Amino acid sequence: MGFQRRSVRLFLNLSKAFTAFIIGGVVVHIIVMFLDYYLMIKPLHIDLRANFAGSIFSAPMYPMMVAYGLFSLTIYLLWEKRKKALLMAREKEIQREKVEAVLKSMQTMTGILAEHIATYNAEIMRWIEFRKRQGHQVSKKVENPNKKIADVLQSLSEISFVWPYTENRPKNIGDIEKIVQSKLGQITPFQKQ
Repeated sequence: MGFQRRSVRLFLNLSKAFTAFIIGGVVVHIIVMFLDYYLMIKPLHIDLRANFAGSIFSAPMYPMMVAYGLFSLTIYLLWEKRKKALLMAREKEIQREKVEAVLKSMQTMTGILAEHIATYNAEIMRWIEFRKRQGHQVSKKVENPNKKIADVLQSLSEISFVWPYTENRPKNIGDIEKIVQSKLGQITPFQKQ
């Protein structure tokens, strides 16, 4: 399927290039010939009224038409190359804007989550420390998830507020997802006891 699409795309591109060569050569040649006829004091020996096609498309004119065709083809190819470069630059700009939007959203969400979760997690940590100071044993079912919550909040803060300003800045949304998965994947879920 991919080979057929590439073949069709190649055929279309060659058709466009050939059309630019033929039409450009003929149209530019006709325009130049009319300019020659009307602007020169003693025009070429062209009888446009009696033999229009024979005068303009005679054998000595073929090299000029080929030159005009090559000129038109060159302009067409440069135009296509420029258009591709502009589309690629725009695509990169859109990608950068998406990454910026995701990072800003992550920073906002991380701030909101950290504010609420860290407050409750700090209460649990104070309770655990209070129980330990009194000499009581604290269940690992409470202590381990508390540490994991703190680790997750620290990782989210690092991803949201540190990574965007490093050399390894994410270039697309997929990079952000990989960073989140790798950082949060390092924090192993607690085991039920």
